[in-house]
Amino acid sequence: MSTVVKADFKSDIISSCKAYQQGDDKSEINACKLYIDGFIDSSLLNDDGVVKPKAMIERTAPEQSDFLKRAYRTRVLTTSSMLSNEEAYQFCIPREYDRKEIASSIAKSMDINQLADKQLKQVIFETLIADFPC
Repeated sequence: MSTVVKADFKSDIISSCKAYQQGDDKSEINACKLYIDGFIDSSLLNDDGVVKPKAMIERTAPEQSDFLKRAYRTRVLTTSSMLSNEEAYQFCIPREYDRKEIASSIAKSMDINQLADKQLKQVIFETLIADFPC
């Protein structure tokens, strides 16, 4: 007899995020910020995001030559990011920023109301992209 038990802490995490946004939870460590920090770690591991110096994030990349663009189109597996000279990362966190402050910032700025239609991970990911663009 096999019993499958699923741990679902999402409602507790969402409650923690709501309490933090409303100012009811002012603790330095709470479930919401810990979840966001772990989400960032996972995203960095999967190359969805990157941590690099702020100066590198803010600089504009030089335009690729026509030859290089043509080479990408004809000889290399192309992606839109290769041709448009963009990084493949969804978000870029400046190395100079403190991770606790980043988690707090995301916890404050994410739109809790979107959770009626979207999953928590999607809301956090979209907030990271909006708050820390490459």
